[in-house]
Amino acid sequence: MDKELIELGAVNFPNMEWSTWEKPGAVGRVKMSFVGNKRLRLLELPPGFNEEHWCLKGHIGYVLQGEFTIHYQDRKVACSPGMGFVIPDGDPHRSQGMDGSPTLVFVIDEID
Repeated sequence: MDKELIELGAVNFPNMEWSTWEKPGAVGRVKMSFVGNKRLRLLELPPGFNEEHWCLKGHIGYVLQGEFTIHYQDRKVACSPGMGFVIPDGDPHRSQGMDGSPTLVFVIDEID
C-alpha cells in the first residue's frame, strides 16, 4: 500500500495487486483499501455471478463495467455502467450479474 497517498486521502488502485474475493455464488477479484472507518473496494466479478446469501451491510457504489441486478426482498434494481447505488444498512440484498461480461464496481462501506 502507498501509505503517503492514503494519509493524504487518496487510493492508488492501479498500483495495487488483485486479491481473491469470495462469497457463496460469487468468486472474483478485489483491490481494497481502508481510509478511516471506510473500506474502499474495486470489485471485479465474473459474468453470471449470483450471490446466494442476503447481505445486511450498507454499501455505496459506482458501476464501471458490466450490468447486474441488486435484489432486495421486495424489489430489484438494475445497474449499468455510469450508475451509482446506495444500499442502506439493514436492508437485505444480494447481487446477480448478467451473462456475457464481467462486472467492475467501486464500493464503499463503513467498517465497525
